[in-house]
Amino acid sequence: MDDSRRRAKLYVQNDAAWDDHGTGIVTASYAETNRGKEMVLVLHSEEDGSVILESTVQPDITYHERQDCLLLWSEEDKYTLALSFQTKEGRQDIVEKINDAQQNSVQYLIGLQDDEDGDVSLQSMQDLSSIELPPCELSKLEEISDTLTNIIGLPCLQDGRRPSADRLALMLEESNYVAQLMELFHVCEDLENVDGLYHLYDIVKSLFLLNQASIVQLLLGEEILFDIVGCLEYDRRQSERTNHRTFLTDHAEMKEVISIKDPAIKSKIQMIYRAQYIQDILMPMPLVFEENMLSSLHAVIIFAKSDVITALQNDEAFLTELFQSLQDDSTSMERATELMLFLKEYDQFTDPMTAEDRLAVYRTLIPYGFFNVLSIFLALDDGGEAQKAAVSILRHVSEFSPALVREACLDAASPSNEDEDQLLLNVIIDRMVEDCDGDISGCLSIVLKVVLGLPPSMQQNREDQLELSLPLKEPNPAMVAAYNEFLAMFYRQSMHHLMAPLLASTSGKRMSRDDSRAAGLLRLIMDVLCVCVTAHTYHIRNHIISRDLLRRVLVLTQSVHKHLALSAVRFVRQVLGQKDDALNNYIIRNDHLRPIVELLEKNRNYNLTNSACVELFEFVCAEVMKEMKEMALYIAENYKSTLEKITYVSTFHRLLLRTEQEKDRQALMQDTAGNSTNDISSMTNQSRYGRDGSMDDAEEMWFNDDEDTLFDDDTSNGERHTSPATHHATSPISSPVDNAVDGRTADGPTSPPTNSSNSNSSNSSSPPLLKSLRKNDDDEDDVADVFKNPIPRTSRKRSFALVDYDEEEDEDDDDDDGEKSDVNNSTSNSSSPSLESPAKRRKVDTTA
Repeated sequence: MDDSRRRAKLYVQNDAAWDDHGTGIVTASYAETNRGKEMVLVLHSEEDGSVILESTVQPDITYHERQDCLLLWSEEDKYTLALSFQTKEGRQDIVEKINDAQQNSVQYLIGLQDDEDGDVSLQSMQDLSSIELPPCELSKLEEISDTLTNIIGLPCLQDGRRPSADRLALMLEESNYVAQLMELFHVCEDLENVDGLYHLYDIVKSLFLLNQASIVQLLLGEEILFDIVGCLEYDRRQSERTNHRTFLTDHAEMKEVISIKDPAIKSKIQMIYRAQYIQDILMPMPLVFEENMLSSLHAVIIFAKSDVITALQNDEAFLTELFQSLQDDSTSMERATELMLFLKEYDQFTDPMTAEDRLAVYRTLIPYGFFNVLSIFLALDDGGEAQKAAVSILRHVSEFSPALVREACLDAASPSNEDEDQLLLNVIIDRMVEDCDGDISGCLSIVLKVVLGLPPSMQQNREDQLELSLPLKEPNPAMVAAYNEFLAMFYRQSMHHLMAPLLASTSGKRMSRDDSRAAGLLRLIMDVLCVCVTAHTYHIRNHIISRDLLRRVLVLTQSVHKHLALSAVRFVRQVLGQKDDALNNYIIRNDHLRPIVELLEKNRNYNLTNSACVELFEFVCAEVMKEMKEMALYIAENYKSTLEKITYVSTFHRLLLRTEQEKDRQALMQDTAGNSTNDISSMTNQSRYGRDGSMDDAEEMWFNDDEDTLFDDDTSNGERHTSPATHHATSPISSPVDNAVDGRTADGPTSPPTNSSNSNSSNSSSPPLLKSLRKNDDDEDDVADVFKNPIPRTSRKRSFALVDYDEEEDEDDDDDDGEKSDVNNSTSNSSSPSLESPAKRRKVDTTA
């Protein structure tokens, strides 16, 4: 058999959701267990071959076949499992093996447990295997109730199974015991036997608490369902009986807004409603240790809802009639409200479905105009219940799959749609702005935050990168492209709709309107903008800077409504949290932290606003040594006197202290850099120029030579290839710093031209620097190190002279040097500063 037929994905129910546990190949084969040879379902992972699921087939477990490829069952009274097969044939193969194993099972649930571990002993198991219910008679009702209560109270086996409950379920299926109990119920009602009715209440309640899917399906049968409800009316804890049967028959009738032709679907819809009524109304609230005792009833309801959705999803005529009626202008508001309430219930039925099946349902509805219907009813000025239903559906869909809503918004913003106000995103924003009901505006703000937020994969990626300094992982390119396209559309066509109330209220230095409704709306807008700051990058940054949005937001700090002022502080904190240089410079340049400092001064008490302001400065204090140096310096320079007075927290003392430390560190670095520059310039001038401030002919010849010919191998032959232009070029390492130190500016005279006859001098092949190095150190590696690392020259300048002078000549020519220096000073440019000659500086240094 081809393994691909038995390829399946395992889902485990978690409350109302289904968790995906992996994909693999399903096998069904006999294996030795502690109860003998039994059929075992095993799901091996297709990735590494590990075992994902290992489930023993038991004769009391009911395996449900749903849709085309689903196989569902409940196990151990706790878990509801589902295998979604790739093909229908693969599921059928497994189901046939399960049926054969259940039919051929002869010995059932006899296990040996160790008394020392506190489990059920062999003698106890033998007693349980012989359990039988008393005869179904009126006089035995109390005994039947006690027997069922005792079975429920028996301990479970080590694997979580209850053999007594399993055996009892088989007995009830094979006999007509429940029907006989219902006959006794009618007898007790006719005779007004109150004690018998109380016992029947306990019996029916115990049957539900046995938590066996086969028993629950038996109790919810259409023939006896109303009798079951009647038994549950007689609760001895209630002083007055409530007639639930009358309510279900007279007031809870099924109303078909759209005709359903399949009678089986109608019956199943009614059964779902009545089962939920029993679960929510008639059954007592379970205790903490009884939370899972009604999981079988819950599973039956879920499976029935899945069957209804699947059937209606495949009924093309039904869906066409439904959405055409909703989009027809001639449909009355009353009928439209009924249709929208039906669509809301239809949407709620998809809750327990798997994510893949639920997404398939929405994909099926979209071509019929699903989002167009929601947009129509959202745009109504007085939509009433129909509008509230549309809001509820939109929130439900957006929380499940924001990508679906983004896709619908992009489709509505196509070039064919020229009316910007009819775009789905703008309809949502306008309804939130214009709504007088806080519930609708609050729900729509949640929709906006979910849709505008980052997709989960991108959000997790960003959090990992920011918090753990991990490298960014590449998300799905198609998802990123769609998200960026949606953001571009939002900022181009919808952002001004969202900002309109904020800009209108903050046009001046104070709010033009500060009533409770305006404050509530502006707070919702600020919440959405905070999401934009955290989720979007350059879009919101450009919008804030280009429109000076922060100035408008800070006006809200003057509001009398503290929650609105707090939202403004939170927005500024989100902006600072991005650690964006452009945004930080924008805040510093416009002094946008002044309103926050003023708000902090007004709120000296320990309240939420004060805490938010302090936390903002605490964040800046923590980031002083990292990305917020300029921001900390700006705060210290402008608000030091104000912040020094706040001593009830240590935040501002530490902030100012760290800022001073940062200033000292920067000043020390500048001084170090300046001293290093002066040392290098002084060394360069002393080595390059002679006593009269001019270079000797050989050194100037070397600086004027081509760099390429300096270390040419052909120089050993005595041939020099120099360009005439290089004879009059300035030194390649001369700089404005050198010229300034030497008394010449960049525009002043350069070195005197070199005599062309010196170009053939024997000394021109080796520069004075290289000669002096070789004279003091014969190791050529040291020469190479000097050229590779020029900075260490300053540390070696006292060990050798860059230009050799005889000490006697220095002493004899002091007077000549003074005369030459006077001549040079008199002939220099008047704009150049008068400096001592290098010879005089050197003489002073030597004397010192």
